Amino acid sequence: MLGKANRLNKHGSFSYVYRNGKRVAEPDLTLIYTPAKTVRVGFSVSNKVGKAVVRNKVKRRLRAAVRIKLPRLRGCQAIVSANISAAERGYRELDGELERLFARAGLIR
Repeated sequence: MLGKANRLNKHGSFSYVYRNGKRVAEPDLTLIYTPAKTVRVGFSVSNKVGKAVVRNKVKRRLRAAVRIKLPRLRGCQAIVSANISAAERGYRELDGELERLFARAGLIR
């Protein structure tokens, strides 16, 4: 679980990032981000990905991957959005895609 200070969880925060953020995409994940003083990350997994069990599994994997990367991230507000194919990927594949997304966005120190 991400710490409370690192969670993006209010509707207004999500709306702000969606409206003003830049997008970077990989086949299974999309990263939408804006610069900020602290790191705050939210997750979006659509009903199209699968039933609740599958969506929660994808979110757990993404949270775990982001938690490990937190100390290396620059200040940003980010939303990680999972595409339908993310349900078929394992932790290592999702972690690798997240690493590439953050690197392409210039958010890793």
